[in-house]
Amino acid sequence: MTFFLYLLVFLNSFGLLYLAYLILKKYRNPTLETSSSISSSGIQKVGLYRYNPFDDLGTDQSFSLSILDSTNTGIILTSLHHRNFTRIYAKSVKNGEGDNITLSKEEKSAIVKAIKH
Repeated sequence: MTFFLYLLVFLNSFGLLYLAYLILKKYRNPTLETSSSISSSGIQKVGLYRYNPFDDLGTDQSFSLSILDSTNTGIILTSLHHRNFTRIYAKSVKNGEGDNITLSKEEKSAIVKAIKH
């Protein structure tokens, strides 16, 4: 039974990483404009914040990943990993804040990391 739980956590994590890869691949604009500046459309800022939301786990297996454009608008993916379950949430971000939704302090930290880089 424990093997299947670990397999489920692995598959959920792999699926989330693959989803993030597809989003980055679709919206990242690697071409430069003629003025040698990056286009204002597409993904330009990414921030990752890892943390441990549960006291009974010893490592930082949970994370929040923010994917933003030049106007600090985009999405934030949050994955909460526990020994018995994995939860994945997606929230929209507008101008660096939750778009009509409350963000956790970890999600806000991921946004701050993305904006600073």
